[in-house]
Amino acid sequence: MLDMEEATRLAKKFLDERVSHEGMVFELVEGERAQVGSTFYFDCQSAAYLRTGELRGMAVGTGYVSVDGETGECRMLGATESAQLDLF
Repeated sequence: MLDMEEATRLAKKFLDERVSHEGMVFELVEGERAQVGSTFYFDCQSAAYLRTGELRGMAVGTGYVSVDGETGECRMLGATESAQLDLF
């Protein structure tokens, strides 16, 4: 079973390698993380929005990053699925 530190590292790597692209870089939102059972959840947003707070830089329609605590598998949840979890 992963701990929060390892899950955080995997979530950051996932955002860097699989989600971020030339037009929009994603980062984890500081302090917005939770563990439910064996799954870790992290809120994320565009780096531009987190840096400036300007709405034009905000990523819309994305959800949490989930990390399976047993396998380390990461995936991006949709906005609806994240809203149903209501973690942050």
